[in-house]
Amino acid sequence: MLSLRSLLKTSQVVKNVPQVRNMSVVCIPARNKVSKGEMIVLSSAMVFGWLFIPAWVLINMKNYRDKE
Repeated sequence: MLSLRSLLKTSQVVKNVPQVRNMSVVCIPARNKVSKGEMIVLSSAMVFGWLFIPAWVLINMKNYRDKE
């Protein structure tokens, strides 16, 4: 019960705070360039992550069909 009271009190405090949203986009070149080696490692990790599950399903397709 105590936690419910504290939750209600904090939600009332949050309701009274005015919400201000400042949205701005700054299109400038990056401050720090990423090295080519770092770019290759990050790109290969992304491609590996994208292709891992479809490759796993294709490799184990025989096992999935046998379970029927």
